[in-house]
Amino acid sequence: MAIIRDLPSWLFALLTLVVFVGTSIAGLVVARHWSRRRGLHALVDNSAVGWIFSAILVIYAIAIGLVAIETWDNLEDAASAASQEAAEIAALYRDFGGYPQPVQGELRPLLVRYTRTVIEVSWPQQQRGVVPTAGTDVLNELERVMIAFEPVTEGQRIVHAEALDAFNRLTEFRRRRLEAVKWGVPGTLWSVVLLGAALAIVASYVFSMESLFLHALMTGLLAAMIGLLVFFIASCDRPYQGAIAVEPKAYQIVLHDLMER
Repeated sequence: MAIIRDLPSWLFALLTLVVFVGTSIAGLVVARHWSRRRGLHALVDNSAVGWIFSAILVIYAIAIGLVAIETWDNLEDAASAASQEAAEIAALYRDFGGYPQPVQGELRPLLVRYTRTVIEVSWPQQQRGVVPTAGTDVLNELERVMIAFEPVTEGQRIVHAEALDAFNRLTEFRRRRLEAVKWGVPGTLWSVVLLGAALAIVASYVFSMESLFLHALMTGLLAAMIGLLVFFIASCDRPYQGAIAVEPKAYQIVLHDLMER
């Protein structure tokens, strides 16, 4: 699944549509041939079938819609956690400017090192679905230096209090970022999505239509719509993996536009 998710979005979408539409139309041809050989198509009441088919589609649409919304929310939450962590890094770096030397000379390089670790070490691991542990030692050292500092002026006390608050928020957003690495649609829910798609498409075979082209067109459109939703869910399933994954741009901006200047 990870290999497929890493494909370009357009190619992933195209493959999904080809599989869903191609499989559904092939199944329709087989089903029509089987039913017409036995004369079952003459027994079909399209009005009754339409009611049942509508009920199946409504139930499936609600289910797959809720799954799609949840996966999008997970993607947005992961992006928000990363962006907020980067914002706290920037705030903390500026707060360190109010510390006296040599403490400032210890704190700022440690924060730069942590930011580089997130970009160069943690992010590639997250893209592979691995929860990174890199950066923990740097944060521990940063905390040790901050706690050991004793402010002597009122200005230093204010700056130190703000820096401690920013540090605590940074660790909180880091925790949320690491939790998001394993966010995804459970296997059981994927079974519901895919089996529901199969049931909805197969239900369209029951209609009795003289024109194979028209029947295939309607079934293909239904399969294409379901395929697009499945593509969307699969693309958003893992926030840090795939073509539309969250990227470390916020950290890169802080590093290049603030720290390296």
